[in-house]
Amino acid sequence: MGAACAFTLQRAGFGVTLVDRGDPQRAATWGNAGHFAYEQIFPLAQPGIWPQLPRMLFSPDGPLWIPPASWFSLAPWLCRFAWNTRPSQVRRASAALACLLSQARAAWSRLAEAADLRSRIKTSPILVVARDMATMSAKRSLMKRYRREGIEVEELDCGAAREIEPALRADIAGAFSYPNSEYTTNPGELVAELAAAFVVAGGRVIYDEVCSVRPLANGDVSVMGANQNVEAAQCVIAAGAGSKPMLHSLAIAVPLEAERGYHLMVPNPGVRVPIIGARPEFVMTPMEFGLRLAGTVELAPCAAPPAWRRASLLRHLAEDLLGPFGVPADAPRWMGCRPSLPDSLPVIGRMPSVPKVILAFGHQHLGLTLAAITAELVCSVASNTRSSIDLVPYSLERF
Repeated sequence: MGAACAFTLQRAGFGVTLVDRGDPQRAATWGNAGHFAYEQIFPLAQPGIWPQLPRMLFSPDGPLWIPPASWFSLAPWLCRFAWNTRPSQVRRASAALACLLSQARAAWSRLAEAADLRSRIKTSPILVVARDMATMSAKRSLMKRYRREGIEVEELDCGAAREIEPALRADIAGAFSYPNSEYTTNPGELVAELAAAFVVAGGRVIYDEVCSVRPLANGDVSVMGANQNVEAAQCVIAAGAGSKPMLHSLAIAVPLEAERGYHLMVPNPGVRVPIIGARPEFVMTPMEFGLRLAGTVELAPCAAPPAWRRASLLRHLAEDLLGPFGVPADAPRWMGCRPSLPDSLPVIGRMPSVPKVILAFGHQHLGLTLAAITAELVCSVASNTRSSIDLVPYSLERF
């Protein structure tokens, strides 16, 4: 998000300094599944989540887990999340997500062309694979909802799914295909190349840890780092889960919490296209250096020790769809923090109390997907020009 905003603003004629903490593996995009999830128009807060609560709270191996130590600190966020499962709010959030996502692919095409990133983005079917007929039946209703929203989805039997991905087990029940999807085989390198293109365009990068953001008497904004300060006419906060303490320095409390996700890198047993396990949901993506198994959600503070068993769980989920394959005991694993707000919508726009500060954070599972369109919207805000999307649904004022 930060690299996309910086590059887009620099190309638009602004003089931009990107302040980055310099450790790419601490960023959620570095370790994500690499999918451009243009179809994910439904919010995470859904009425159907209530039957899953017992497993969420008490099963460390479930697809979504809240460690007991986090229950008290997360209580206000969880209450807001529960309130957003109301059908009327689900409809509003779906409409707002669909509005962003309807422009996300074209925006990425423009950004990839401008930053010379086309080789980093692959077009391929993405398969949602069901192990049994009960799962196929349960997913069918969701896919009908996608079709009603104009999203292309194809239902495949076992044979048709294995024609696309022969590595699948011969006894899967079937799959659903998003036939014309996009993904990247190295999200970390995609971001690194975008940042490099920003520098080539004339931008400046400072590696530092931002400690606070403060308005100045002359109308400018001071960004105070651990090692140096930067003053600017405008400031964009696009720091993912790290945006919360920056807003706290401006006396703004925002209900932003970390959805911690895990990945496990394993030798690729021949997987050719990205695969999503239908139940529980997780992702397998063929990357440059192996097969990335990613997914599961854990609501816990970023600083809490990783629960590495959740990364190990991914291996068993993968073998359930592919059959057994060798995984080294020292297979690389990773944990990162998705920045999530309780209504599943990002914050995009000016901060009402400090208008020189522009906000672009809280994209939960869609940071990679929505980076390019968010950058264009931020550029419109910074330029005081009319944006292509009404930004009211994404305003900080909704909280």
